[in-house]
Amino acid sequence: MKKVLLTALAAATISVASAQNSAVNSAILSQKNGTLDKAQASIDQAITHDKTKDKAKTWFTRGTIYQDIIGHPLYGKLANDQTPNIVFESYEKTIALDGKDGQYGKQVPAKLDQLYGQLLNQAVEFHNSQVWDKAIVNYELALKAKPGDTTALKYGAYAAINNKDYPKAINFYDKLIASGKADEEAYKTKVQLLQESQASDEQVMAALAEGIKAYPNSVYLMQEELRYYLKNDRADEAMAKLEKTIQADPNNASLYAVLGNLQEKKNNLDGAYKSYQKAIELDPKNFDAYYNLAVLEFNKGVAVSKKAEKMDYATYQKKGKAIEAEANKHFQASVPYFEKAVELQPEDQSTLRNLMSVYTRLGRKADAERINKKLK
Repeated sequence: MKKVLLTALAAATISVASAQNSAVNSAILSQKNGTLDKAQASIDQAITHDKTKDKAKTWFTRGTIYQDIIGHPLYGKLANDQTPNIVFESYEKTIALDGKDGQYGKQVPAKLDQLYGQLLNQAVEFHNSQVWDKAIVNYELALKAKPGDTTALKYGAYAAINNKDYPKAINFYDKLIASGKADEEAYKTKVQLLQESQASDEQVMAALAEGIKAYPNSVYLMQEELRYYLKNDRADEAMAKLEKTIQADPNNASLYAVLGNLQEKKNNLDGAYKSYQKAIELDPKNFDAYYNLAVLEFNKGVAVSKKAEKMDYATYQKKGKAIEAEANKHFQASVPYFEKAVELQPEDQSTLRNLMSVYTRLGRKADAERINKKLK
């Protein structure tokens, strides 16, 4: 009798185990047949049973079933905000149980690549529909599938900016920078977002230093850094830093353009003029140097004109015309620089407006009208 009971118990044990293995196999069969609702029900049963909950096959199957549900035309309604996390959890458990080189573990990377595409497509759909919060969530999930992906990082940042979630956008840019694939525009935008978020000067200057280290020729980043140096009464430190940089890279036209800008701010106009000229000598297509030279001459003309404006009538009759003639020399001197700047950047609205203004001052109405037609 005892032997019969033991045999019956063993048979029952085998039966239960087979039933649970059958749940996994049933889930796989339903998945292959395209009935994902039945596959989901079977695999949910299998992951809770003692006989199958610690098997890599169970968790890998669960991941693939829930992944198939995402975006499915019929069964997609079974998915919710937690579905992608269930997939990630399942694949992580698969690796933990099977290792990266096991039968199921080695299949996980390809499934994650596929999942990345699914999540990115959903993010783009939300992005195009301007459902920014859901777009951001899906970009973040896509990054979980493929960390450091520049597409998800860049467009995630754009979505966050559109959603006015600047801390989130900065976080995307931080990750993009950490990936080593950030372009100059990413560093610039991060600085602008910090400024928009009213970050401390220390935070902004740290971001600027980070950007300049990656893009040492960035005029925008250098000028912004110098602006903060000046704002914090560190002009001498800024000048010393810039001059040291020029010593190390004496043929860098951008550095001379920035030096001229700093010299202007310190009211060293003669020094600024020479620095801008040096920049043009090194790089005949340096827009900033031409533009700043034009503005320098134009502002000199305005300063001289103001002298005439303050004269009484009698004094103006004696000295006014000479003063105006001197002012016009500066206005006239600014023209070729503005014209060259327009040639280099034909769509730059600020340059066009300034050129139209100087043409107007010099009585060149036809030229002023021609430029006016180009303004947007």
